[in-house]
This record gives sequence, structure tokens and C-alpha cells, in this order.
Amino acid sequence: MRDDTDTGDDETSDPLLAVVADPEQGDRHLPYLLGLLDGDDPEDRLRGAFALCLVVEASPDLLGPVVRRLVDRLDDDPPVAVPHALDYLAAREPKAVDEAVTDLAEERELRARQFLYQSGGGFARTESLSAEPGDRGTGPTRLPGGESHGDGPAVYTDEPDEGRPDASGPETPDEGSDEGDESADDTGEGRPDDDSETPSLTRGRLTLVERRLSDVVAESRFDDLNVLSDRQPDRFGDCYRAVVTRDGGDVPLTLSVFQVPEGDGTGFAESFRRAMASWVGVDDHESILTVHDWAVRPRPWAALEHTASSLADRDALPPDEAVATAVEVADAVGSAHQHGVVHGALDPRTVAYSDTTLTDTERGRPRVTAFGLARVYANYQALADFLDPSYAAPEHYAGRFGRVDHATDVYALGALLYRLVTGEPPYGGRPDEIRAGVLSDREPVPSDVDPDLPAGLDQVVRKAMATQKLTRYETVTHFRRELGGIGTDGT
Repeated sequence: MRDDTDTGDDETSDPLLAVVADPEQGDRHLPYLLGLLDGDDPEDRLRGAFALCLVVEASPDLLGPVVRRLVDRLDDDPPVAVPHALDYLAAREPKAVDEAVTDLAEERELRARQFLYQSGGGFARTESLSAEPGDRGTGPTRLPGGESHGDGPAVYTDEPDEGRPDASGPETPDEGSDEGDESADDTGEGRPDDDSETPSLTRGRLTLVERRLSDVVAESRFDDLNVLSDRQPDRFGDCYRAVVTRDGGDVPLTLSVFQVPEGDGTGFAESFRRAMASWVGVDDHESILTVHDWAVRPRPWAALEHTASSLADRDALPPDEAVATAVEVADAVGSAHQHGVVHGALDPRTVAYSDTTLTDTERGRPRVTAFGLARVYANYQALADFLDPSYAAPEHYAGRFGRVDHATDVYALGALLYRLVTGEPPYGGRPDEIRAGVLSDREPVPSDVDPDLPAGLDQVVRKAMATQKLTRYETVTHFRRELGGIGTDGT
């Protein structure tokens, strides 16, 4: 006689054996497997958890339903098989589990995240690198207030651009909200929030954010590094608002935790180390964003001078302010070139500002950021993931134009100047249209957008953005000199 719990293909089949033999058919057995988790036999619970993981591996569309059923079984003392199954699934598919947990009611979401982080796995595991010696920055890393540490880095210069994915891929930054726990309340209380654009955190959520970053905070040189915000997706990973206390006052920082590409942790770590060392080696310039601290282990991170916005957030500037900004950015890039450091991926998101808004009396000094990072990620991501394609030089698109080098930064400065005076990117449209425009022989002309712009801007932009490198300005200094000679009163 057939057992009511047996959903196999014949009277003698065992659902567990059926799942092991053919996990893709496991959806038929989900009620039975979940029932095993509720039983009294520890071995049956482990078998059920194992089989559920096999089913999800074979049918990823079942991950969400299975995660929700596992979370339903979390209580103050759940069977060990339940959090272990959650931990396994989160280690295998961290972003998918993160999305599934985020969709739950707040109390259930917080409970799930608490168990995931207590288990030591889940979301954090994919960002971690095992400890190795020599993984900390050795450059003159400056603390807020001007204090320095270290003896100076070996400068990272022109690294070959090998293994670059196709340039037409879409931009897909990491998404998702971050942690909280069951102690969260609805008061919105937490650490003081002095930035109206960043939502305040409940005590519970902030506790788990700090727990998630505890390994990074412990590695930093700061004794009082405090995180103030939930994570925000950034081009190369996630960033958090943070603060340290110096000389009786709070100094704001941006804590960046960088994404580690799958499958090449060692190669990525070495490239990241060289890039950060080169950035630290040039950040004493007043228009280059300061790196206060950084390390590769336990996961790549950096404590940076805090910025609130970027050129990408701004409209066109008046001609005199646009030219002055372009000159300051050129000074920063030129200073880096003198130290043998090429940026390689300048665009509006790499020109940052400390203040949220510009005033009539204070324009705000731009800070060039992310030196060398795009060169690191170019081996793992499509072009649009690490550089706005509208500002990419021809050599980013086609090898026949040469490698990414100093002339690439000259091109990008011309593209940024175009953006500063027009408020528009030099090329627009679909990815294939942008590529065709960049590779054409016709450079963009600012006066086509605004005929009242000062005479001479067209010539500077066209020469800087010439398709062939030999036709561009020979150095950033030449670009800066000719730009500085342009009258901004229309003459």
C-alpha cells in the first residue's frame, strides 16, 4: 500500500532518493522535504536541508520560495539544519538570497540576516580574501588632520589592458539594501545623521551594518571609526558614510568596500594593491581625493575623503567656472602624470565635490578620484561597468588606436570640458551609436550646443578629443596652457 507522504513515481520510491537522482524534478517533493525539517529526527532534518539545496541548485527559480520557507522556520532555537541551509544558499547565490530576504516583512528579514551573519557565511563570504602578509598599503596614507604613515609606494603606471570584456555590455552596479536585526525599532534613532540625503538607521540596522564591517573597522588605523549609513551601491562595490574624531571634531569619511570578481582573487588583489599604492602616491595634490587608509585584507577597502556629489550630478557651469574647473582637474591629472601615474578612465563620476551644492561665492574645488581602479576592473567587467562610454577614448573601444596611456587622459579632459560647458555628454544614443561617434573622425563641437560659448573652446575640445593620439595635445600641460588662455567673456 502506498504511503501518503511518498510522492515518487512508484510505490517503492523514496522522495529523498528521487531528489538525489533527479534534482530538477524536486519541486514535486518540496512539501515532503520541508516536512522533514519540522520532524524530531536530526538526521531527517539534515537530509531534508541537503535535498532542498540540491533542488535549488537544479532549479534557481525556486530559491526565493525555499528561502522564505526556511526563514519561516527560524525561531529562538531553530534546528541547526535550517540556518545551515540558508547559509549554504547565501554563499552560493548571495545577491539572489539578499533580494529574497529583502522582500520579506521587516521582522522576518531582520531575523534572517541575524542568523546569516552569526553563522559567519552568507553575504559577507564572497567579499572576503584569506589573510596573507603584505596586504596593507605602504604609502604615506594621511589621516584626517594631516598625520602620515608609511614610506611611500611603488608607483603603478602603465599596465597592459588584457582580457577586457566586450565594451558594449550594460552597466549593472550592485544593488540591494543592507542589514538590520530583531532589535530594530521604529524610532529611526541611531548615530546622528547630518546628511539629509542619507536615510537614518534604526539601532538594530546600524548594529548589523557595523557587524558586517567589523573586520574592516578592526583592520583600519582608526580607533574610533564609526559607520553612519547603510550601504549604497557604487561603481566598484559599496560605500558607507563614516566618521572619525580628530582634534575634538568629527571628520567625515567615505568607507568603500570593493567587489571581488569571482574566480581570480589572487590576481585581483595584486592589481588592486598596485592601483591603491599609485593613488596614495599622488593624493597630496589639492585636487586629488585623499586616501586616508586602505588594505586588501580581509577584503579590499579604503577610507576616503568624504564627497557628497560628482560632476555627473551637475548641469552646465558658466564658462568661467567651467574653464576654472577643467584647469584644476587638468592640474591634478598632470601632477599624477609627473609621478608616472595614469588615470585611464576619467568621466563625470570621477570628478567629485565635498559640498552638496555650489554657491555664488564659493565654486567648490573638484577632487579627482578612483585613480587606477578602472584599470583593475577592466580585466573583469565590460566597459560600461567602469567608465561612462560617452567619455571613453577610441583606444578603449579598439586596439588599433593603441593602449590606454597618458594620451587617453588628454582625450578624457577634452570630453569633460565639453560636459562642463554644455551640460551634455560628447556622444549620446544607444551603445552602438556612441561607439560609432567615438571612432569617427568628427570630434564634438561645444558651440553646436551653445553658440554663445567663448571663442577657442571648440578648438581645445576638438584637439584634445582627436581620434588619433598623435593629433591630440602632446601632454596635459599643453592642454592646460591653451585652455587657460581662453577668454571667458566671449572674446
